[in-house]
Amino acid sequence: MPGPAITFIGAGSTVFARNLLGDILSLPALQESDIRLFDIDPERLRTSEIMA
Repeated sequence: MPGPAITFIGAGSTVFARNLLGDILSLPALQESDIRLFDIDPERLRTSEIMA
C-alpha cells in the first residue's frame, strides 16, 4: 500500500528541506510517501531537489 502524499511548501529552504525529508524518510510508515516539493524560487527549489 502506498504511503501518504506529503506536500512541502517552501522547499527552497534547502537545509530545512533536507532535515525534514531525512526525518520523514527515517520513519518506516512514511518511506513509501509521495513527497512533493514547491517553492516560488525555481533555482532554490532545484537545489533542494538535488539535495533530496
